[in-house]
Formats: sequence, structure tokens, C-alpha cells
Amino acid sequence: MSRFVVLVAALLAAGGLVVGAAADEVATVERAAVRVEPPRPAVLVSDSAWLGLKIYGAIDGVQGFDHVLDLASCRRRVVTSCRNYNGFVPITLYDELEVYGDNYHTLIVATGYNDSDLHFASEVDAIVRRTRDLGYDRIVWLTLRANVSYTSPDDSGFDEVFRNNNETLRELVATGAYPEIVIADWATYAHDEPGWFASDGIHVRGEGPWAAADYISRKLAFLDGRPCPQPAAAGQDIPNPCPDPDATGPVVDIRSLYPVGVPNPTAEFMLEFAGHGSWPDAPWWER
Repeated sequence: MSRFVVLVAALLAAGGLVVGAAADEVATVERAAVRVEPPRPAVLVSDSAWLGLKIYGAIDGVQGFDHVLDLASCRRRVVTSCRNYNGFVPITLYDELEVYGDNYHTLIVATGYNDSDLHFASEVDAIVRRTRDLGYDRIVWLTLRANVSYTSPDDSGFDEVFRNNNETLRELVATGAYPEIVIADWATYAHDEPGWFASDGIHVRGEGPWAAADYISRKLAFLDGRPCPQPAAAGQDIPNPCPDPDATGPVVDIRSLYPVGVPNPTAEFMLEFAGHGSWPDAPWWER
């Protein structure tokens, strides 16, 4: 038994860990969740790894659910974020929860490349506790790519750290103490797709921003038991219900569905972006 599972067991025994809603209402790879009605927006919080959704204009690729994208370079989970070249220090994922309040039912965690593995278990616990206080029903937590060369600005995050945090996340979820967490295995899904990323292996570019937007759209559709927002390729039928992308792998023909590389009005270089794509309105390339 790892030290992380021991930690969770100790917290439970001491009454220091609050267990959330019944696990039978939470989606797993084998079982889709009962759709929450009426649907409320999901908040996706990322560091610069997914900032390419804005930089390359792929935000309209996030489809099928109300959402807010909060993307910021150098963001960390709980401890103070790192400093960008221009002195900008974004607020943490934990503090973003305070900003957005109790208007959401799903948190999508796409940050972690600037964090260490020293306090990962306690940071997960802190984030889960805060989402429970705010009334979230679900946390979709993305695994971190680990077959990468990226090293965070202060050397706290690198490939071994990312592997450790992925393993710890799985261990924590396996304890049953965090039934609201659904693991979205982005690391495995994108493992063999180097063309989606910059040379450091984490920052999406090229097809990557569109693949990331498509992936999270399909993952949420699967968890909600909805049709996919797009077919697997242009001209094909839309699967209903949407299969789990973690089970199918990257079988989507991204270039047939999205305008990869085409200049568009939503592309802009920014160190921080908070906003959303066009859904439920048509994306910019269909107007």
C-alpha cells in the first residue's frame, strides 16, 4: 500500500476527510452518469499546456456543454503560481474556485505541469473539499503527459513528477474517498501523438488544440450520456450515446472536422484567457 493510500485511510479514520455523494451517481469508464438537469456550465482550469486553445483559435471546438475556459500560463493547483517572463503570476486553481463560486456542477482540472509531487494528495483533498462546499457534483481530472521533455520554470515539474502524480491520482480515486472524481486519461489518449504538441511535449499546437477541444467535448458527452458533438470524421453519423474517448483512443479525423491551421477570429496570443467558445451557437467556421 502506498503512502498516499495510507494518508487517505488515516484521514478517514480521524474524521478529517469528508466523503461526497453516493458513488452510484458518478460516471466511470464503464458507466455513464445520470445527466444533471438543468445543465449548468462546467469550468475548465488549465495552465499554459492548454492555453493553445486560445492562441490557435480552437475554443469553438469545445462543444456540447455550457463551459468556461480559464487558461493561464504558469498556473499551479494550490501553492502560489510561478511567474511569467513579464512578471505576471496567475491565481491558482484553488483560488479560481472562489472566483466562480457556486454556479457550476463540473470542474475540469487541466493543470499540474508547474507543480511538484510533494503535496499532491493533500492538494487533491483541498480542491475536492472546496468543490463540495460550492456544490459541484463532478470533477473531471486530466492525467498529465509524462513522455515529455518539459521542465517547469523552477524545476518542480518534470516527466517523473507527472508520472508520480498520475499514479497517485489513480490511487486516491481507488480508495473510494473521492467518488466525484472522474479520471480523463489525456496522457494515454495523446501518448503517441507528438504532432499535437510543441517540442516540450505538453503545449498543444498544430492539430493539438483541436484534438484537446474535441477530446474534452467527447469526454463530457460520454459522462452525460449524450450524443457526441461531432462524428469521428466528416460525413459520418454522430454516435449516440457518445463512446468514451479513453476507450476508443484517438480515432477521430481532426483535420476533416476542424479548420486546423486556418487563420480565424478567435486566435490570439495571451498569457491568460477566461471565456468560452461559441456553443450552442455555430462555430466561427460555419457562420
